[in-house]
Amino acid sequence: MGVALLDLVETALRVAKQALGNRAGKPDSGGLAREAHIVAHCIRKEEGHTYAELVDRLSLMPAVCDRLGINPDAPPDPTTFYHSFDRYAMYI
Repeated sequence: MGVALLDLVETALRVAKQALGNRAGKPDSGGLAREAHIVAHCIRKEEGHTYAELVDRLSLMPAVCDRLGINPDAPPDPTTFYHSFDRYAMYI
């Protein structure tokens, strides 16, 4: 299961960067890279979690957090992912 999830993360990360084009990377205001938000949503949908469960699960997956640039000891608030989906839906 762990390898399949890492494969999903790698594939989704590549596709998200392609979809975002020049919008990929960290926003000017700081925070997570835009593609990391999209990959987090892919993980959430694949595993059927709520936003709060997603944050809890991410804190237990250091390899995924490392790839997405998330500190597993201080994961983002669930509302961060919730609101990001509204912002990036038009690009995907």
